[in-house]
Amino acid sequence: MPVTKQISVKDLSLDLANFRTVHQKNEQDALQAMIAVRPEYFWGLMDSLLTDGYLPTENIIVLEQNSGAMLVKEGNRRIAALKVIHGYLNVSALNVPATILSRIATLSAQWKAENLEVPCAIYPIKDEVLVDKIVTLTHGKGEKAGRDQWNTVARARHNRDMNNGNEPALDLLEKYFVHGNNHTPQQVDRWSGDFPLSVLDEAIKRIADKFGASSSPELAKKYPSAITYKTVLDDIVLAIGMEKVGFKKLRAAYDFTLDYGMPSPGAPVSPGAPVAGSNQGTHSGTSGTTGNSNNSSSASGTQGATGTAGSASGTQSTNGTGSSTAPAGTASSNTSSTATGATKVAAAPINDEKSVRRALRSLKPLGQNRAKLVTLKIEAGKLKLKDNSIAFCFLLRSMFELSGKAYCDDHAAAGDRHQKRMGKTSHFTCYYVTSLHI
Repeated sequence: MPVTKQISVKDLSLDLANFRTVHQKNEQDALQAMIAVRPEYFWGLMDSLLTDGYLPTENIIVLEQNSGAMLVKEGNRRIAALKVIHGYLNVSALNVPATILSRIATLSAQWKAENLEVPCAIYPIKDEVLVDKIVTLTHGKGEKAGRDQWNTVARARHNRDMNNGNEPALDLLEKYFVHGNNHTPQQVDRWSGDFPLSVLDEAIKRIADKFGASSSPELAKKYPSAITYKTVLDDIVLAIGMEKVGFKKLRAAYDFTLDYGMPSPGAPVSPGAPVAGSNQGTHSGTSGTTGNSNNSSSASGTQGATGTAGSASGTQSTNGTGSSTAPAGTASSNTSSTATGATKVAAAPINDEKSVRRALRSLKPLGQNRAKLVTLKIEAGKLKLKDNSIAFCFLLRSMFELSGKAYCDDHAAAGDRHQKRMGKTSHFTCYYVTSLHI
């Protein structure tokens, strides 16, 4: 049975292994993580405490450690808020609402004295399992108990850490926080406690084989050093976190991984493909044999790392060098049909509408920042060229410009190195040269 008594807020220790967030190093980090997950809830709770004081309707549940430390197992947000109010935790690095700061500064001595201690139900360390059961019944199963309910991340973390459950999506997500190169610290803080984990769970079940794993648990285990196309997987996790990929996209007939640089089925894996934990920032998307980041190509004929997949005039790379070699009006499927023995497609003159439409269909943009390019391609395909030639040219020109900008963004790092050597603005130079090729 627990012992109930008043404990000073200062003597209570926040749970650094709170299931709402990843494990934290200290109380300051734990406070920041709690706020990052749901700031509006935390500041709302603090505003309530400042208005009405601590209402002892329910005890703080505390697990007394062998060292004598009082570890808070239930009520971490309330205790963290009180520690901020009393000045036990530093808020200088936090984005505290001005109204909250003003109210803390004008608190009366009476309020501080009345809320310096809180009622706690103290359990000995031997009752750790019982305490976990109490906390689970309160949060883990969705009962309405007047608290901020655990979301999918917290429930998965509890199931894994306390029940030894299998949670590959959570394992992958937490590894991504450490080894991914495309997220910000703010995203890590928020997603460590609030992430569409069920979407990620279904996604990795569907695509594990594309990354050299037989199952989602194996994919999580192999990440990051023993999978193929790590950069592609990182981009997919980022897109799920930003809610650009949901269940609807996962369950569509179209393979959504192609949008993030995954080579189409049957395409040869190039020597430059980002495999085995490669830190390359580009994706292999070429229909040739190399397609690595060292290719020299223009926006009008490139495919692979740039993701522009040739120009709308119908040229595509067929020799694997990344440069356009096919004559206008032809597609890569036509040029390769002779070698493979496949059925040949009847050729059409360059000024024939059929030739233009074939070239437009063969354009398959790959990689990031190509959404507008795809949209314009679809719109251009809807036009009747005979009646809307000017509109078509306008869309085509816009597609070239977007393709050139995306190419420059993909090669910004290399351009910066060139800028240091040449003393020129690399991004402008790259964009200008790309425009000349157009």
